[in-house]
Amino acid sequence: MGDRPTNTRWPSLRLTRRQLALLGTGLLLFTCRRNEPAPTPTTLPAVTPTTTTRPTPVPTPVLTPTPRLTPTPRATSTPQSARIFVRLQLNEPRSHDFNADPACGGEPELFAGLVRLTPDYDVRPDWAERWDISADGTRWVFTLRRMSAGWSNGDPVRASDFVWSWQRMLDPAQPAPQAELLDVVGNARAVRQGLLPPEALAVHALDDWTLEVELERPAGYFLWILGTPGFLPAHRPSVERWGNSWTEAGRCVSNGPFRLISWERGSGYVLSPNPYYWNRPALALDSCMVMVAQPNEPLLPFFQGRVDFAAVPQELLPEVTSDESLLERLQRSILPETWFLIVQPDAPPFDQVEFRRTLSRAIDRERLRQLVYGAVEPAVTLVPPGVPGFVQDASLQEMHRFAPLEAYQTWEPFRERAAPLLRVTAPASSSPVEEAVLQDVIAQLAVNLGVGVELERLEGQAWVRAVSDGAFQLLWWRWPFPFPDGAALYEWLFSRERKALQGLRWSSDELERFLALARGETELSRRLGAYRQCELVIQGDSVAIPVVHPAASFLVQPWVVSLPRARDGMLVGPGALFSRFLSNVVVRQRSG
Repeated sequence: MGDRPTNTRWPSLRLTRRQLALLGTGLLLFTCRRNEPAPTPTTLPAVTPTTTTRPTPVPTPVLTPTPRLTPTPRATSTPQSARIFVRLQLNEPRSHDFNADPACGGEPELFAGLVRLTPDYDVRPDWAERWDISADGTRWVFTLRRMSAGWSNGDPVRASDFVWSWQRMLDPAQPAPQAELLDVVGNARAVRQGLLPPEALAVHALDDWTLEVELERPAGYFLWILGTPGFLPAHRPSVERWGNSWTEAGRCVSNGPFRLISWERGSGYVLSPNPYYWNRPALALDSCMVMVAQPNEPLLPFFQGRVDFAAVPQELLPEVTSDESLLERLQRSILPETWFLIVQPDAPPFDQVEFRRTLSRAIDRERLRQLVYGAVEPAVTLVPPGVPGFVQDASLQEMHRFAPLEAYQTWEPFRERAAPLLRVTAPASSSPVEEAVLQDVIAQLAVNLGVGVELERLEGQAWVRAVSDGAFQLLWWRWPFPFPDGAALYEWLFSRERKALQGLRWSSDELERFLALARGETELSRRLGAYRQCELVIQGDSVAIPVVHPAASFLVQPWVVSLPRARDGMLVGPGALFSRFLSNVVVRQRSG
């Protein structure tokens, strides 16, 4: 196909078998379940609202697993220590080198950075026991713990380890995916682009225990960047000796809470505490085994009681949610990611804010959650729950209330003037869950606005050009947060210096003022006040319509006493931006 777009139109769409499997009888559920009549031109059967608090599958499931007998989980009779934890993950790690690739799929607790993040994304000291910030917010001095050993081979953790790791991240021949996050540091962009040597980076080891960082401008969120897995250091002697294979078992030297004991490809790896980690006594585990799920029976080790905590493949969610015994052990974790529609606001009909705003009233987000068995959570905010910058505001709930009749009536004058056709531009490929959500959103817009909707799929450079040139009317946008702070969305996507969505023809002086206030605030509580206003400004203009936040699902055995949770009780699962999952786990003796 190359870069050619492919177009799909709603509602007169000839679906493929795959699309039918995804959508099922979804088009029957666009009527308003919140005591509003359905749009008059469309004759659709009424749907009784659900009263259960759990996701209720629609009649035809979007994710259809291969039927199989689901065994009831039971405790193993094999004696095990109460301090051994076994976790099942879905994919084989590529490596454990987070400095080179934060999405490597490995074990982040092999390493420790200057700071760490709690399940609430609060910043806590790690190898840096304290830090001092200049009055103008541009000079940061980190004081490291003075310990004779910290790396698992007995080497001390020095300031120079972080200098070298950051320089390695910016290598212009092979920059790490997260390297752009360092652009706030002096000369980082020029080093990454090969215009300056690595030594020009404004990061210096003043001595073994003191690290100085000079920023281009104030960035109150800097510590939240440093707390992500991509800023975990690498052990220079090991990298220089073993190259890309330095994190293999028998070679991996780490400075975090755990060390790598063994790693069998396709099976899993074993960890034990790093005796030199500064906070070793705080660990509640003596050992951890991470098993890799097998494709044919991914949850079998959990059913056999050999696994304490298991990631649930999305295709098995219909089966798991239909089993009462499994529902009791199913827990969800909202990911730091948002899927939304970006609206180009400079051409009819979207040059009028009321037309932009009613897009959201035409989308039933609760239906989307049910459609994919809880694999997504309805979104009314751009920043996900738990991430600093998340706003709880009744006005946002009202703004995104599902009101299809109101949306249909608002669009009536536009329908009378012309035969409207909306175009949604999306990348060519997506996961099954995202595809189901996207297709359903398009169908809902078509029915509840009474307009034709065209789905344009773009590949490769055609997608990049459309985003950068603004060649879109409605853009389907998936945004995994690069670090857990509102700036990762407000500044990265909507400021005049945005790093993405350059083609969005919208800006706001008011937004720029609040972002400037936020940059100068290292105190989170004060920064959150500015972020609240940022959210209200962007949503007030309705240039971004939040749709859903994706969620991960896990099965947990009853002998797991404690898991990392945010203040609201939501599980914070392994992966993404949180790198201290195992350090927050407590297990008790399994029953025999």
